[in-house]
Amino acid sequence: MANLSRQNIKTRFPFYLEIRPYLRDHFFEGKVVYPAVETMITLAQAVNSHYPQANLRVLTQANFSRMLTIGSADRQEAQIEIAVDESGIRASLLTSLTIHNGAMKRTLEHARVTFSPKEILPEPLLSRPDTRKLAGECIHVPAASIYRELIPFGLSYQNIIGDLAVSPDGALADIAGGSGDATDSFLGSPFVLDAAMHAACVWGQRFAGMVPFPVGFDQRIIYTPAKKGGFYLARIVPVDTSREPLIFDAWIFDQNGILHESISGLRMRDVTQGRMLPPEWIKEGAWKKSF
Repeated sequence: MANLSRQNIKTRFPFYLEIRPYLRDHFFEGKVVYPAVETMITLAQAVNSHYPQANLRVLTQANFSRMLTIGSADRQEAQIEIAVDESGIRASLLTSLTIHNGAMKRTLEHARVTFSPKEILPEPLLSRPDTRKLAGECIHVPAASIYRELIPFGLSYQNIIGDLAVSPDGALADIAGGSGDATDSFLGSPFVLDAAMHAACVWGQRFAGMVPFPVGFDQRIIYTPAKKGGFYLARIVPVDTSREPLIFDAWIFDQNGILHESISGLRMRDVTQGRMLPPEWIKEGAWKKSF
């Protein structure tokens, strides 16, 4: 871990996001938005450039507070703030908004995550025999239906493959590692965790009657970074879904059952405030059709 003997260090610097073509497959209400998984990679790269010895495998206190809309240019101006204290290295992605006819600027925070100083990775809480088990009545939703009607992203972000299994006990998703120009050298392929969150979104559409989006998590542990071109299994478990935000835990395994990531306290919320609604066919009690 980086030397944190100097406490309460804070720096902010300008930064340009490189908008590669595959990112334009990630859209929301008609606008292209920068994915949370890409934001984490961007912040990890910035931390690595300032603190090369920093541990990037344990991410905590993540907050995706405001979506960042991507414009038509291939570069987009932003800012990154890095603060160091006893809890670790906190990194934030910011932009500035000009208001009052250009007389003032307002700084907006889009995401924040802390890279923990932990050197030893905690043991996972889910045992391997549980990874392929779902209790309760289970349905199987084809990936084609998910990306046509439930999460209509472009091809680059269609990485659930086969049928998604969903029951009150959670969800099981087979996931492709994705491709394109995304980097997998810092936190692993962004497409794998992104698809795991799609599985949680489908669970929310079926059992909570909403279209939830990720707004943060308590902890993400990367045991072995997922790779583009690989194949993985995601197990999603609802923890507290009685109110918003919906809380899930998630685990990502490879095809040999080796754990690659665990995510605890994944928070999902209907950020549209009801503007987007699940189709009737996915809702609990409305499953009448075999796909």
